[in-house]
Amino acid sequence: MKPIANLAYKIFVTTIAVTACTGALAPAAVAQSPSVDPAAAPARLPSGTVDVPVEFQVTNTNDTAVPCAADGQTYTVRGHLTAPIDQLHGGAITVYEHGIAAGEWYWRVPIDGYHHAYEMAERGHASLTIDRLGYDSSDAPGGNAMCVGSQATMAHHIVQDLRAGTYRWASPEPAPAFGQVSLAGQSNGGQIAQIEAYSFDDIDSLIVMDWADQGLTPEAYGRFFAAVGRCVAGGEPAEHNPAAGGYVYYDQGREEFVAGNFGNVDAAVLRFAAPQQNLHPCGDMMTQGPGILVDLAELGTITIPVLGMYGERDSRVQWGDEHMKMFHSSVRTDVFTLPAAGHYMSHSKNVADIYDRLDLWLDTI
Repeated sequence: MKPIANLAYKIFVTTIAVTACTGALAPAAVAQSPSVDPAAAPARLPSGTVDVPVEFQVTNTNDTAVPCAADGQTYTVRGHLTAPIDQLHGGAITVYEHGIAAGEWYWRVPIDGYHHAYEMAERGHASLTIDRLGYDSSDAPGGNAMCVGSQATMAHHIVQDLRAGTYRWASPEPAPAFGQVSLAGQSNGGQIAQIEAYSFDDIDSLIVMDWADQGLTPEAYGRFFAAVGRCVAGGEPAEHNPAAGGYVYYDQGREEFVAGNFGNVDAAVLRFAAPQQNLHPCGDMMTQGPGILVDLAELGTITIPVLGMYGERDSRVQWGDEHMKMFHSSVRTDVFTLPAAGHYMSHSKNVADIYDRLDLWLDTI
């Protein structure tokens, strides 16, 4: 890891962290987030950390073995780079892919102790959180324009841009380039991360959260097939692009969303997160099945370290221990189960155990 030697540059970057909201980037408009419970302490950016908007130009092609179609067009994927200053320029970073019913907000709950990127920065780690194509601040083509294979290909483009510093950030200075890149994915973001890992062999470690190809529960399948029917019927417009159809909710209504995803959760966190439920692109969901078939053949070819993380009371995904056995060529596989947590384990009251385990993992790869 290469610390920045120039003190003036450190001061400049710190200033950018404070003023990023008025910086060069102008992320696409998204729905106003609900107010955080005034009784909840707000998340605060750790000292010596930058937290800035970033943009990646990606091409929506499928360059993986998963048999699925994409439109081949170029789009903008948006998110935030959150990093201790000494991790910029040659340091290490983890890219986080959210699940099917959430956007980047999953990692950025603005309540003390629950903002994943801030907590990891406090422990010395850089993070990139994004809205995948079709979600919130990122571009939203028709919901059948992309698939899990193209989402993995776009993740690959982002990994390459991070290594080269070829992306936009809220600063006139060149974007930081990172020497080590890990890829983490939650729920079907975990499947996308797996596909990226065995397709492109360009990351240093893989972190699979709340995903197991053969561990989907009856509840998960019930929600899945109900949503398939709505996709076949045409779905509905994207949340932030009424001209783009082919999107559906995985859960029907807030009650299903809460019951299916949250466990051992603080009331203030739930009040923030429950209204955030996202529509998702039908193409992503409809190609999970073909993706699973390819996964079962290819996971054993992954040689980098792999960490599996699971909620003990996840009603959507089980058998994480068995899933980790699929990575039999990995130089190292670890699995961690968070007690009492649901599918959204990063919103559980004991989420600090996730941060601490990730901290140890990232320090040893």
